[in-house]
Amino acid sequence: FLEGVYDSYGRFDRIEYAGIWLIAGVMTIYGMSAALVAGIISALTTYAAQSIAHLQPIRGHMSASTLTSSSWNRRNEANAILDDDEIGRNRILVIQMQGHLFFGNVAELADDIKAILAEKHGTQEEPWIVILDFTLVLGLDSSAAQIITKLKRTMRKMYNVDTAIFVSGSSDGFPTEYPLSSELSREDLSSHALDEDDDADLYGDGIENEGNEDEGDLLLRTPRRSFLDDRTPSFTLTTGSVSIRGDQVTPAFPANHVCNTLDAALTFAEDILICRKDPGLLDDNIVIPAEIEALGCLVQEQEVGVQYLKNMCPGQNEEDVKYLFSLFQREVYRRDDIVWKQGSSGDSLKLLVFGTLFSTLEREAGTTEPIATGNMIGELALVNRTKRMSTVKCNSNEAIVYSLDLKVWEQLAKDNPKIARFIDLIVVRYLAQRVCHVSNRIFETRCLPV
Repeated sequence: FLEGVYDSYGRFDRIEYAGIWLIAGVMTIYGMSAALVAGIISALTTYAAQSIAHLQPIRGHMSASTLTSSSWNRRNEANAILDDDEIGRNRILVIQMQGHLFFGNVAELADDIKAILAEKHGTQEEPWIVILDFTLVLGLDSSAAQIITKLKRTMRKMYNVDTAIFVSGSSDGFPTEYPLSSELSREDLSSHALDEDDDADLYGDGIENEGNEDEGDLLLRTPRRSFLDDRTPSFTLTTGSVSIRGDQVTPAFPANHVCNTLDAALTFAEDILICRKDPGLLDDNIVIPAEIEALGCLVQEQEVGVQYLKNMCPGQNEEDVKYLFSLFQREVYRRDDIVWKQGSSGDSLKLLVFGTLFSTLEREAGTTEPIATGNMIGELALVNRTKRMSTVKCNSNEAIVYSLDLKVWEQLAKDNPKIARFIDLIVVRYLAQRVCHVSNRIFETRCLPV
């Protein structure tokens, strides 16, 4: 007794110490056999109690001012809009959920989200767009899914949220049998006129009819140039406008949208912010690659290439950018052609002007990444004289790239270091984008520069 009860005092937590008292009491009253059974029950109970970890349904929330999407090489005017404190990424609020969401904690989740929005309501950081990220959610029961469906309307009605974007975190959709993706995707541009009793029904069991989508009023359609699980979502603009906020006349935006990844959601939200200020910036005022192929005009194709390169060199003289592009050589690839193999020499960089490429890390667990038009690849290997880190192949019927090889680069660095430095700056910007990319912020990381 002394060894089991007295000497162990303060050396175990309360649950374990209570189990010791239970075993000692049962042994004293009923004997050793009963104490063995009590010990088994105590051990199982202690294990179960210690294995339970209560997770708050909301991991955290933040504005998108420090988040970076894959669309990092936008035009200077578009980046200026996104960096603006009044109309930029500050107007995007990201809320990350975690764990299992069920009837026991979804009411707390809804109250916490409303409290966050109420705190920002009427301030300079009042969100126009809210991204609800379910990437870390392990499971959803039907009651939680129904309340989340109603929550989108409450955010719009009570807190002036123009667009709610929901991130499933997987191409398979949300972790629930309930058709949550289809319910959340339903448009309701007239939701400013919701009845007053809608919020009172937020915790109810049923789902009210959210109304039919008015095809004539929707001025934005998605995606404009999306591919591969909507990794680069955007819009197509038609005619007309409606008043969104005060006397500001803007296109009508989709009230709700579902994305597979947080990166896609952030890109979508950024496109909305740009479109509010200047819809023309989404098209870059350049010829669309599909039209290039139809026109067969090499000059217009090169103009597109110059514009893409100019986007990567903000603040640089346009004539210098054109001179740098003049050193590039045109290359054409067909579907499944290998651009380079992993481990090969990094003797060139390439600017993708038309088509889609696909990067694959060999001997890894299926790690792949699509490469869209307007992106540069291979610049790090060229500058650092390293080998290729992945295999790149053509993933479209045709891909047109402009290539700068090692010899030309070395000669440029010798003859005109000012222009050669453009490539160095592109390397820095691209690596910074990788480090600060929004996908690195899902888990605890130290990816932001200090």
